[in-house]
Amino acid sequence: MACLALHGAESSNAPELAAGDGPKWRRGLQLRPQDVQLLNQARQDQFAIVEEIPVEKAGLGAFSVACLLFNRMIGSGIFNSSSVVFYNTQSIGASLLMWAYGVVMTLSGLVLYIELGLMIPRWQLEDGTKISTPRSGAELVYFNYFLKIPKYLATCVFGVSFLVFGNTATNSVAFAVAVLQAAGSIASPEKIVGIAIAANTFSCLLHSMSRKWGIWLNNLLGSLKLLMLVVMIIFGLSFLDRSVSDANFDSATAFSKTPKTPTGVYRYAEALIYVVFPFGGFHQANYVLAEIKDPRRNFAWTSSLGVGVVCTLFMTINILYAAIIPKEVLFEPGVDIALEFFFRTVGRIAPDPDRVRAACGALRALSAIGNVIVFTFTAARVKQEVAKEGIFPFSLYLASSYEFSFRHGFRRLPAHAAGHQLYTQKAPAAALALHWTVTTLLILAAVLGTAAGKASEETFSHLPGYSLLVMAYAYGLDIIWFTVIGVAMLRLRLWPGSTWRDKSPVPHALGVLAAVIFTATSVFPLVAIWVPDPMQPFMLQSVGKVPWFGSQTLALAVLAAAGAYWVGFRFYLRQRRLRHGEELHVTRHPVFWAAGGGRKGLVLLYEIIRLQWRHWVPKEKHAALILALVGIAM
Repeated sequence: MACLALHGAESSNAPELAAGDGPKWRRGLQLRPQDVQLLNQARQDQFAIVEEIPVEKAGLGAFSVACLLFNRMIGSGIFNSSSVVFYNTQSIGASLLMWAYGVVMTLSGLVLYIELGLMIPRWQLEDGTKISTPRSGAELVYFNYFLKIPKYLATCVFGVSFLVFGNTATNSVAFAVAVLQAAGSIASPEKIVGIAIAANTFSCLLHSMSRKWGIWLNNLLGSLKLLMLVVMIIFGLSFLDRSVSDANFDSATAFSKTPKTPTGVYRYAEALIYVVFPFGGFHQANYVLAEIKDPRRNFAWTSSLGVGVVCTLFMTINILYAAIIPKEVLFEPGVDIALEFFFRTVGRIAPDPDRVRAACGALRALSAIGNVIVFTFTAARVKQEVAKEGIFPFSLYLASSYEFSFRHGFRRLPAHAAGHQLYTQKAPAAALALHWTVTTLLILAAVLGTAAGKASEETFSHLPGYSLLVMAYAYGLDIIWFTVIGVAMLRLRLWPGSTWRDKSPVPHALGVLAAVIFTATSVFPLVAIWVPDPMQPFMLQSVGKVPWFGSQTLALAVLAAAGAYWVGFRFYLRQRRLRHGEELHVTRHPVFWAAGGGRKGLVLLYEIIRLQWRHWVPKEKHAALILALVGIAM
């Protein structure tokens, strides 16, 4: 087997290469003796961990990637968002244009995320050629590529904000409410909290105990949710109301105004954010990109197919809502559009309203729990990637994968002998525990906080806390980051002297067009949501509890806290250098398998992560200043 040395273009360390031809690799993992020695030494190092990347049989196949997208995008949003969109626009035509806006935004963003996933990070071969290696982490990887200086800024801002926003609290609460609706039970705060935490706990334990079981359940639920939307469309087409559709789709009145038609931009921006909420999961495959089988071949087409199918179904469902439900009902506040759709379709063959309500609740529960399952899987891996950068306390433990089973107990992965197949059941259990903690706290805050603010004579509603989290999540994790991605890609494409267009697999014109559309469609809700509307002093679904500026203010507060965390982290590093003469060294040392000597692509097999405090040797030009600062400190 020919070996090929690499030089890290994105890292200070040159990665070790496990080289060999494809067929031999598929029969069994072949590593050079020096690679085996390096890995075994790292496993004995208390400051290092060895992460094994699931590939081949343990990797995510095309079907699993498609189901991951189905599961993530088809959640509670497709049932809940339409009510906000129809009411806020007060127009059939404008509502459908909002959903078309979401489709265009999603498809343009998909082009950019596929491009970034296949391009970053890049490694340099010894002959000077640079080659990309798909890595999990999505925006964490891309932001660190865009913003290398100041050090740790991109990691801290994204990492802390994702720690807060990257949770499953909203869909856990939606699952609890849907289960109670299906059971015909009154939704009390205690019941919602109990069921929501149980769903969150089940999902985290499932992914901690078995990667394989989690993927199987993802595939099952993703298939069922896709089938669910198809069946809803069939029912909608079967029970079309001609009189309603003719009135709603009349070109003369489709864009006509009502007394409640908004005069400002706030309500349109709020509607768009609710559209982005279900569409925003289109880039979930980027979160686990390194775990996809042959990502260069499978990532782009499976993502495009999965997202394209969901976009088509979303548009069709909303057209059917407008073709079946009269506009007088669609434009009323507080109307459950999805339930109304079920009454006017399923209710034709099952006239018992309780049974129809139960069926609607069951399908909502299916959508929500599938979203909880898949986002727990992907979000925990992103948090693990953040921990590998060393910015969190106990980062080495959060970055580790563990074997958690009744047979082996809870411990680090065992060291494998040379030639052993990659371990398939490892799980980021510590990152999952962190995910569970944050999600549980947000569930308690959203539900019990709402209950505490309820007057004694009021009927409890989960909507104030739920809608606050939905809007803050969509604004903070989608709208803001999408804007950054769009602007950064325009800079890479158009900046004088940039060679990105020469390296990218995406045609230059298509890349620029996608970046322009993605940026423009993200900037409008980013800015317009701050323009108040006198007719709507509160968020629509907050039942008059949350002011109109609540969600975006919360999102910016989290980003500000992330920035403050970076300042504090840098201050701590500086103080430790000055007082103890120690500096934090974080190295991520990949081990690749190279197909065709590295020119047909690199496959990441292992990653050695070292987090260690080492003696700091200051540069001579800073020595006098440092001595003066130490003297002042003493």
